[in-house]
Amino acid sequence: MNEKKLAKHWWAILIRGLVALLFAFLAFLATGFTLDLLLVFLGVYLLLDGLFAIIGALSATDHKHWWVLFLEGIVSIAAGIFVFAWPSLTLLLLVYIVAIWAIVTGIFEFIASLIATWAVPGKIFIGLTGVLSVILGIVIFAYPVISITAAIWLMGIYAFLIGISLVIFGIKLKSSN
Repeated sequence: MNEKKLAKHWWAILIRGLVALLFAFLAFLATGFTLDLLLVFLGVYLLLDGLFAIIGALSATDHKHWWVLFLEGIVSIAAGIFVFAWPSLTLLLLVYIVAIWAIVTGIFEFIASLIATWAVPGKIFIGLTGVLSVILGIVIFAYPVISITAAIWLMGIYAFLIGISLVIFGIKLKSSN
């Protein structure tokens, strides 16, 4: 059954949350670091988030909406590759990439929360993750010229909130197993 199969792979969602929390921690510490180091943190976070989203999706391919999580993973990996391929781009472009990524993945996460029968015990956390992602993307588009410290803190707060949501969801999935 789909629910049991996904619950068996609860650890992939938990790891996504832990990676987001690690990125948040590094972002909070990075205010004195260089932009290059922040780009490395962001690129690694995006790649790992995408990888574990795809693992979660592929563990539930017998569910009719597994592709939503799979597409979210593809978007995250594409954003991570972009960050590593063009590190010399300006912060403004990076801010727009993060805004687009947050909005697109947020939409997919919100859709997943609406259609997911496998996530009944914790689907509100997936929906909350999606709403937070879209809000962050809109705020970044509205204020693209914010200082680098504010951008780092916004990304850190975002990653922290998403990380907490995903960790709770992973734990709820494990307990439903």
